[in-house]
Amino acid sequence: MVRTAVLGAGPAGLRHARALSALDDRCALTGVFDVDGDAAAAMAEELDVPTIETLESALAGAEAAVVGGALPGRPMLARQALEAGLDVLVESPLAENVDLAHGLLSSVVRAPRRPVAMVAHEDHFHPVVRTLLELLVGQTLVSVQVERADPLVPGPLPELDVVTDLMLADLLLVFALTDQPVSATQAAGRRLRSSGPIDHAEALLMLDDDLVVSLVASRAGGARVRRVTVTTTHARIVADLDAGTLEALRTIKVEDGRLESVAQRITVGGGDPVRAQAETFLRYVQRRTPPTVGIGLAIAAQESATAILKRIELVAHRPAVRRDQAAA
Repeated sequence: MVRTAVLGAGPAGLRHARALSALDDRCALTGVFDVDGDAAAAMAEELDVPTIETLESALAGAEAAVVGGALPGRPMLARQALEAGLDVLVESPLAENVDLAHGLLSSVVRAPRRPVAMVAHEDHFHPVVRTLLELLVGQTLVSVQVERADPLVPGPLPELDVVTDLMLADLLLVFALTDQPVSATQAAGRRLRSSGPIDHAEALLMLDDDLVVSLVASRAGGARVRRVTVTTTHARIVADLDAGTLEALRTIKVEDGRLESVAQRITVGGGDPVRAQAETFLRYVQRRTPPTVGIGLAIAAQESATAILKRIELVAHRPAVRRDQAAA
């Protein structure tokens, strides 16, 4: 039984805590701590667990922690938990900037024992993505394209840019496919409000192993999209997370020497990625296994997201070209 504290009474913490509380044969929630006592009390009541008054008490009574509070306080909570010897499941992004995120690596080193420092990434546990990863074993990747869009709905627009809000998850997915660093970044984006955050972004990355990565994140259209397209030296595979399907297209040579396209469609059964992630976290803790999506991977994704935002701003602030110069 893994005694687990919830540090931070935000939506992410509640999501992970619900999944862990359903695994009551393996996990016991010890309570909720947040600097906002009212928020902690409200979440604790919903989870039917105690409210913990101080961070010290929360750390002393647990073996593991879910860190999912407001972004400004997230790195402090994760750092304190790690240095107190707890294993952690931390919501992404890790911090408001990459420098603060890097500080968590030193906390891992200072921990009394090698901790399980796992970063939440539900897409990694989506049944379609799990099937895609199995299909890609042993194949040479040529390119990866990821499209992620949320429909534009009436009402106030979100204050968070789509690179941090949406594309960061896809960067985590890409870096889970390959351990190669980014060697080149190009990007462009568009705002729906002149002074607001980026609402549509497209990025093109080249990795050190020459893998080409194309990313699109948007909340400026009318459709919801969660699609990953992978080109390998053997096939082209399209994974649709919303439809729960994969389509693999490959070309074979038939008996008379002709080339023939063969299509395979796989419909993946349902499953709860958040629950699967919680189960995996507990298994890592019990077996002392390093997580697939760890702090180092999350920092690499956040660094890449920062580089993409910088490229977008660079393009957005390019010197204006006069019409007569363009015509000439």
